[in-house]
Amino acid sequence: MQLIVLNIDRLWLKRRCHAIFLIAVFCLGALYSTGCVMRKPGSEDVNRQINVFNVSLFSSPDNTVINGVPPRREPCIKGYELYYDSLDIVVSYKNNNYIWRITTRNKKTNMFGIYPGDSFSQAKEQILQLGFIKADTPYKFVKDWCLFTLLVNENNEVFGMTVETLD
Repeated sequence: MQLIVLNIDRLWLKRRCHAIFLIAVFCLGALYSTGCVMRKPGSEDVNRQINVFNVSLFSSPDNTVINGVPPRREPCIKGYELYYDSLDIVVSYKNNNYIWRITTRNKKTNMFGIYPGDSFSQAKEQILQLGFIKADTPYKFVKDWCLFTLLVNENNEVFGMTVETLD
């Protein structure tokens, strides 16, 4: 009699563990499919301030041709990068296929109101006014999960910039 009760208890415990596992997998799948796993608080505000051919952080690669230019795809440590050489932009994707970094040197683009060609002092003042703080180098600025890097030449002019997510 005790053996039958033990077998019933084991079977009940095994079914309960399977049910909990299936519920957890379902919940994680639902969060992932809605983008809750990838997006960060304030990402909409950051993306509104990135004007690089409608490319935005956390978006998926639904159309890899930008402004009529097909990219050159290269692998990288965290995933892959799409190089749009004639547009002077690079879009970096993580392995789970969302944009985590955007780099531009195109003078027709801007991030946070800063354009390639602006002076470093003007760009620094602009990014600090938006609540970013200086990071580990004079050209890097951070706010919450967002890292913004100015690419500056020997004449102290911005020739490009990068925005990326911090993990």
